[in-house]
Amino acid sequence: MDHHLPNTIALLSRTPATFDALLRDLPDDWTTHNEGGETFTVPDVIGHLIYGDRVDWLARTRMILDYGETRPFEPFDRRGHVKECEGKTLPQLLDDFARVRSAALAELRALNLQPAQLALRGCHPTFGAVTLSQLLATWAAHDLTHLHQVSRIMAHQCRDAVGPWSKFLGVLHCNGHGA
Repeated sequence: MDHHLPNTIALLSRTPATFDALLRDLPDDWTTHNEGGETFTVPDVIGHLIYGDRVDWLARTRMILDYGETRPFEPFDRRGHVKECEGKTLPQLLDDFARVRSAALAELRALNLQPAQLALRGCHPTFGAVTLSQLLATWAAHDLTHLHQVSRIMAHQCRDAVGPWSKFLGVLHCNGHGA
């Protein structure tokens, strides 16, 4: 599918409600654990999404619109959310995510981006030249990646309890896909 900004916005606008419907008021056993090691918990994922909406997607959008390829994006701190989320409950994070995403999408819509602007290029610190269209499509795919991640985290909690059915449950065998 080629990138179509209204479709991207449609998906991005649904992500907070999707997470809210899945996660709100679940017992902590589903949400406070991770997949082992330094992997994210469910609250980490929601915090990461909030942090990205606050400091990454629109900041990079503005960088492309204002500077093109002349100024590289600031590197994104994957763990930048940790300090911001300290002491917050999952319901508080879900509420924050809904507010922050709504504001971010209002700002994105207000830009009234046209095809020529979506074709503008910026400079990613790792990838080099990227278009605004690619950046915004990545925002949507990023949301879906973390929805997948939350599914894995939660499934991980019942990996032993499912017994022999484990071999039929792909979510229990997925080790993530991030770099």
